[in-house]
Amino acid sequence: MTTPQIPLVTVIIPNFNGKAYVAGAVNCALASIGVPVEVIVVDDESTDGSWELLQAYGDRITLLRQHRGGPYRARNLAAAQARGEWLAFLDADDEWLPEKLSKQLALAREPVAMVYTDRDNFGDLSRSRQRQSDSVTLYDGDVFEPLLRGNFITLSSVLMRKRQFESLGGFAVEQHGVQDWDMWLRYSAAGGRVALCREPLTRYRIHEAQMTNDSGQRARDRETVLRRALDSPRGQSVPKPVVRDALASLWELAAWHAADRPWQATKAYLKAASYRPFRLSAWKGVLRSLLGRK
Repeated sequence: MTTPQIPLVTVIIPNFNGKAYVAGAVNCALASIGVPVEVIVVDDESTDGSWELLQAYGDRITLLRQHRGGPYRARNLAAAQARGEWLAFLDADDEWLPEKLSKQLALAREPVAMVYTDRDNFGDLSRSRQRQSDSVTLYDGDVFEPLLRGNFITLSSVLMRKRQFESLGGFAVEQHGVQDWDMWLRYSAAGGRVALCREPLTRYRIHEAQMTNDSGQRARDRETVLRRALDSPRGQSVPKPVVRDALASLWELAAWHAADRPWQATKAYLKAASYRPFRLSAWKGVLRSLLGRK
């Protein structure tokens, strides 16, 4: 009996001024065990010396450069040149365990074309638990309706079959900071199935900026993505209570991100309450915001 050939995985790492972290991401990708990898790093015209740092890897990585196109255009650029059957996304400031890809591929049986993992958070944990699954429910299989209520899939944990990524047209670039959620929604709305590796094989770095620099525009971008999903043929069949839950959850998340701006947080919690007036979490949030508590 012949042993099935292990498919090539293309690891895609966008970088912009990530000199402090990007070598860690590249080294994690290169240290993957049991899986052949191609590592593509797309630099977005960094000015901090990370381009020169990346050049030192020589032919161990493929190094591309774009003109300030942002991380999602960078990922699309790398995917277009990828030779791998599978694409693995890794942010420049995140890390993996060496066995991550091999354990994900073991779960990648048809019709599954996307596998993600639990994660451990590190960095600023003042408002987050270390283990993602200790505070967020992670789903597998048909995840469309759970995803409507919020994005629980960490981009740096995702392994996706290239042909499915291409069939969806890659990441959209119109909205800001929510393009990964949009992709997972489009994939699942089209009938795509998701597998979950419940081990925390991804290490996600939390920065203070991620917690506070979430403007009202970001919330509006989330709403655009959500309503686009709800307008899809699959979305139009979603029960109304699920739609109201999804909209309430969206504005509660916006309020949580605006915790250091009490009036903005209060308005977002009130908007959440307008969709689910009997959900106590929104009203508790209003009270916390008025008292100046995060």
